[in-house]
Amino acid sequence: MNENNNMPYDDDAFIREMIQGAKMQAPQNLRYRIMHQIESENALKPKQTPTPVHERKVLKDFIGIFGVMYAVLAALIGGAYFLKGKEFALSSGFLWMVIAVAFVFSFFWLMTRIDERLNDKKRAHHISSK
Repeated sequence: MNENNNMPYDDDAFIREMIQGAKMQAPQNLRYRIMHQIESENALKPKQTPTPVHERKVLKDFIGIFGVMYAVLAALIGGAYFLKGKEFALSSGFLWMVIAVAFVFSFFWLMTRIDERLNDKKRAHHISSK
């Protein structure tokens, strides 16, 4: 209690009042400059939404692996046609070899997808365990 007027004395209210009285206000010009700086930085940021990394990786692997497969098949068919003739290029033995090459490249692509899926699960488990 305050001895002079028998009123309860509140330290928190007194300190709050003292701080309010001593607080400095920023000039309006400074507020304007800070807001202008923030707006300028936001305007310069790129607005595009990035494509998820996983989707880009699938397409990149697909194009890379099957692009090489078609190049190998084109070289194989072109070489067979020019070296052995049209009959050999259309024979069943050669067509089985083309199917085998396509199967090997498809299997390789499947293995890259499985590996990527397992790595994603491992990363997700690693992140969630932290």
